[in-house]
Amino acid sequence: MKSIRKKAAAPTMAALAAMLALTACGNNSTLNATHSAQPSASSTSQSGGEQVKLRFYSWIGGDVGPTIKEINDRFHDKYPNITVEFETAPTDQYETVIKTRLASGDAPDLLGVYPGMKKDAFVEAGYLMDLSDQAWVSRLIESAKDVASTDNKVYALPLDSNVIGVIYNKKIFADHGLSIPTDWQEFLDVSEKLKAANVTPIALGNKDLWITQLVPYAMAPTAIYQNTPDFDAQMSEGKATFVGSAWNQMMSDYVLLNEKGYFNKGILGTTYDQSTQLMATEKAAMTINGNWMLAPIKQANPDLDLGMFPLPYNEAGEDAWVSASVGSMTAISATTAHPEEAKLYLDFWASPEIAQFYLKEKRAFSTFSDVSVDMDTTAKEMESYLVKGSYNFLDQKWPAGVQDVMMNQIQNVLVSGGNTSNKIDEMLKKMDEAYKSAVNN
Repeated sequence: MKSIRKKAAAPTMAALAAMLALTACGNNSTLNATHSAQPSASSTSQSGGEQVKLRFYSWIGGDVGPTIKEINDRFHDKYPNITVEFETAPTDQYETVIKTRLASGDAPDLLGVYPGMKKDAFVEAGYLMDLSDQAWVSRLIESAKDVASTDNKVYALPLDSNVIGVIYNKKIFADHGLSIPTDWQEFLDVSEKLKAANVTPIALGNKDLWITQLVPYAMAPTAIYQNTPDFDAQMSEGKATFVGSAWNQMMSDYVLLNEKGYFNKGILGTTYDQSTQLMATEKAAMTINGNWMLAPIKQANPDLDLGMFPLPYNEAGEDAWVSASVGSMTAISATTAHPEEAKLYLDFWASPEIAQFYLKEKRAFSTFSDVSVDMDTTAKEMESYLVKGSYNFLDQKWPAGVQDVMMNQIQNVLVSGGNTSNKIDEMLKKMDEAYKSAVNN
């Protein structure tokens, strides 16, 4: 980073602090039974009846497929006449596929939807059922309810809240006498020492398009929103641009990490699963990803001692902000032939027992006011950083199309050859064009 950012007062983090107090506060797993949601749909299915198959389509199966199967099996045990057929898709393909299915009339009964503005387009098209009258809505923490709502109506069940940061191998750090870096220069120094010791500093799987965004997502809360929390509002009003923002320096530093050899070789040919294996086999010391990556790493190597800290994209003496937000939501199709059964399914997911089971397996934070989690110790390490400041995943405040342009352009920027500065300028111009086009249409 070339410029020293002046420290600004952090906006209120009350909702986030409330989430942390419930989800990362030690080993208390007691649930508040007085607030447990009762099924708001008819419960006649519990004792049998017509055989019903619910089709559920989402991107979340890649990390927690076995967990979802367990939940679906438990649901079937409770409602023997209802079978849930779950289908998943790669994260970077899901949005395109679900849009095509919805437009062609092939809507699943239940579908994953992204929080924020992407969900709004589905609501406006009439694809999603209004769930505002469901009992579990009153138990949502306010920040989760906000991203699940459009025009003050709730259209999806927020499943989890997640953070993006640096997952690191504590043993590798200890073996090389390294401490958690607290600013950008220290992060570069740690990476250089690891490289000199023939250890891959950072595992990254940018062949999977969605992974490309995680580095700037981890940078932006500190680089942009710490000092300009209304940057997204300025963008929507035409008062700010990507070209004229810290995005230029962020991308330059992203490229710097690659040019210095701090990423694994061939990141554009490395998948998310392969980067997970680099961490699990201790061939890499760090990865920049979300807490959801902890589960597959630990499944591959349960003995690893991992830690997590925010990407310290800050100057010495300043605080780093964290990228934190609701990550996954499930909605009901407005055209489902089985609305009552679909509501029962969401009621089941929202029950404290199932919500706690899912969150513990995913190593994620809760979206409910009455569900506490025996939090994975690695994810819990982010608690002390989160209270200093955070901002949501960037695409949740962007109109549709901008994220896709960004991810494709990041791959182009990271391809060797050509003038990197020009490629970054071209990337940001295309992001601005996509933003303006979406707002004007």
